[in-house]
Amino acid sequence: MEELTRRQADLGKDTKMHSPVGVLERGLFILGSFTQASPRLKMHEIATQTGLDRATVSRALRTLVQYGYLLKSADGTYSPGPTNLRLAALFSATSNIISRIQSPLDAISQQTGQTASFFSRSAEERICLARDRTQRSIRYFLEIGATAPLSNGGSAAKILRAYTGDVFPDADVIRNQRYYISWGEMHKQMASVAVPVNEVSGEFSGAVAVTGFKADLSIEELEKIALIAHRELEAAGFVTG
Repeated sequence: MEELTRRQADLGKDTKMHSPVGVLERGLFILGSFTQASPRLKMHEIATQTGLDRATVSRALRTLVQYGYLLKSADGTYSPGPTNLRLAALFSATSNIISRIQSPLDAISQQTGQTASFFSRSAEERICLARDRTQRSIRYFLEIGATAPLSNGGSAAKILRAYTGDVFPDADVIRNQRYYISWGEMHKQMASVAVPVNEVSGEFSGAVAVTGFKADLSIEELEKIALIAHRELEAAGFVTG
């Protein structure tokens, strides 16, 4: 998992430096242009984002639509298609960590009364791979599959960056204390604390973040929540340091 995370981060950096050359790489590059912030794109927007010429984009889009990776609307916009949903379901069903992380997420949520989610790094974004099945109050931005740029900040983003080799002022402090508290970094009314999730072998898998409204939390309470997260994850066989 750690090696995959590193390769994903490297791919994100590499694609900023050169345009894709192979047919498959171009198709994947185009799919990667769809984000939570830009779920619908026109052909000229895709061409601008990817740096590919319109003829190349047009050919790739036809193939991606044909195989269900994209849908084309009547107004000419494209959006992710149902094939991605099938692959996502297969990923959830076959991913070892997704099945193992669910129980501690539920336990953390039940004990804290807050939403617990598991995030992994994908290039320069963080993606929500799992969440607890108990809390419903702040689901609106914590959907499974939701992504956000790591540059936006937030507790999960800081943990993901610190444990995948990014160099920034607080990285060493975060690794030493084994948690990071965000106080309104991404959403002014929200607060969260995140802890790292490692395998016993030492491989880094991602971050568990516990999120709630600032009005209901304090820094001291978030520090206690970090201890609960450490305890439940370690009881499930993970290492949180």
